[in-house]
Amino acid sequence: MFGFVNVLVPVLTDGGEDRGPQAAAPESSSRIVPSPSTTPPADPAGPGAPGPSDSPAPSASLSPEVNTIQYTGTVRIAYAGPDLDAVPPEISEYDNDVHLGLVEPPRISTGLSSSAMALWSGSTMPGRQQCSDLISTQAIEQVEVRKGTVVCLRTDAGRIAVLTVTSTSNGFNAGEMAQVTVWSEVSD
Repeated sequence: MFGFVNVLVPVLTDGGEDRGPQAAAPESSSRIVPSPSTTPPADPAGPGAPGPSDSPAPSASLSPEVNTIQYTGTVRIAYAGPDLDAVPPEISEYDNDVHLGLVEPPRISTGLSSSAMALWSGSTMPGRQQCSDLISTQAIEQVEVRKGTVVCLRTDAGRIAVLTVTSTSNGFNAGEMAQVTVWSEVSD
């Protein structure tokens, strides 16, 4: 009633070499735990054969989520402001998403014509969609900044970011410091 089946199993040497198939011993009462493998198991029915399920297997490389953060950290906003599309953001005099204006009290404005920003007045930090919606409905050209000011911003490449001003100065070159979060998805 019970029979043994010989199975060919590749055996790896200490150096990871495949010494070819070897006959496996019949199953005994002791349990053998397989070691983790980085290669997927072969399809026993052969390539192109229908599997037990018509649905495809989950992919290891999924598309980025809407709320995937591209960068979070501290940036300086001065005459030469940050390019928030770079990772990490880079200070650029000509290719910046936000910069400090030559006015008193300090004001920040968007760097390029396709950038946009809006002042956030909510009691909690906004998420990506909240910032995107606010920019779409209440975009402005300049924001007067004080410590604690929260600004939603659309970068030149179309990413959404939120800036929280952490310190201000009267120096045009020293500028303002801000904590920033930039989401990776580019808006349509």
